Amino acid sequence: MVGSLIELKAASYRYPSGKKAIAEVDLSLPEGKKIALLGANGAGKSTLLLLLNGIYKPTNGELHYRGKQYRYNRKALQELRQKVGIVFQESDNQLIAPSVYEEVAFGLNNLYSDKKWIREQVEKYLDYFDLLELKHHSPHQLSSGQKKRICLASVLAMEPELIICDEPASNLDPQSSRATFELLDAQNKKGKTLLISTHNVNQAYVWADLVILLKEGAVLSIGSPKQVFSDAETLAEAGLEQPLLVKLARMHQPGMEAEELPENEAELVNRLTKNLCTDL
Repeated sequence: MVGSLIELKAASYRYPSGKKAIAEVDLSLPEGKKIALLGANGAGKSTLLLLLNGIYKPTNGELHYRGKQYRYNRKALQELRQKVGIVFQESDNQLIAPSVYEEVAFGLNNLYSDKKWIREQVEKYLDYFDLLELKHHSPHQLSSGQKKRICLASVLAMEPELIICDEPASNLDPQSSRATFELLDAQNKKGKTLLISTHNVNQAYVWADLVILLKEGAVLSIGSPKQVFSDAETLAEAGLEQPLLVKLARMHQPGMEAEELPENEAELVNRLTKNLCTDL
């Protein structure tokens, strides 16, 4: 049975202006899964991610990590940031060091004193993300795809258990987007838990193990992609549309139940081809 890695219990968050961004959320993220967080602009997705990373402290409620309530002090913050890494939507908001090497080493230098190990760790992840030749370059002078890889490298070098990405494909061309998700999938196969915030229902449908819908800071729906994306009414309430695969499958077979929906494009094409051959 898959256990819970991190939980929010009746968690709310208000901005200093008094506006409520998150409203009494109860949320448990299972370990080792790929999880997609969706909602319209202003639904509270980014705020929720920052609560999970400890950057924001709930106005009310609690954060638990592996069943233990999180305490908001310096030591606990360091431990949580090591276990829960976050990649922001805008890479330029995350990049602070003058070189790619120093960027990847920044978090490690704040936590560890073994310089030889830090150097080996940085070189390992620069190589993994194909950044070795760029290690002396300024991150801000590189492409959007390269910047995204630098941010991922700096987070993964910390070897977190939960990797959070806010709109991981934002500002990326299709090839860079595919490469980013391939890198994330490789981490999931190593046992890492992934949580992404996205507007892309088509990507979330074929990628995620678990989907969470947010509306006005509250969880509107949570379940498997087939369960969540089969409900057109709830999706519309969240300001989203059904994935194209779901629409096509139900155009072909009206009334199709959630569990009958195709897993991916290849499965839908296979079904349609079989039916076409049968009709002939």
